[in-house]
Amino acid sequence: MTTKRQRFTKPQLIIIIVIILCMLSVITAVIYNLFSKPENIVKAKISEISSDYYENYLYKNFNFEKYSSEDFANFMQKYENVGLTTTTLRQLLLYDHQKNADVAPLLEKYCDENTTFIKFYPEQPYSKTSYRVEYTYSCEF
Repeated sequence: MTTKRQRFTKPQLIIIIVIILCMLSVITAVIYNLFSKPENIVKAKISEISSDYYENYLYKNFNFEKYSSEDFANFMQKYENVGLTTTTLRQLLLYDHQKNADVAPLLEKYCDENTTFIKFYPEQPYSKTSYRVEYTYSCEF
């Protein structure tokens, strides 16, 4: 028994291509809208700045070089549950000679820089990248 392959005519093929292109454009538009919401953009920027602040500024200022690894772990362990001091969005925008000044207008448009807080919690093994962050947003989107 032989099976015959069905071939599409040119008009049918054009219709299928148009339908696929329409579906792709709708999917692209939905994804774009999800990621381009001000809330998502602002939260992503705050997260990015927070990571940079902890890893490249705050962690360096712990002066862990003067501690033995055991003493440093004991020092950091105290802050594992209570967290380090609360950091405001204003502090994140101003640290390191205002290196994040370019995103300040966007963040200040939606968030109060004095009442938006970030708190860092170091986690074992207390390395530069082993921490968690809690965000308290005071933003209107």
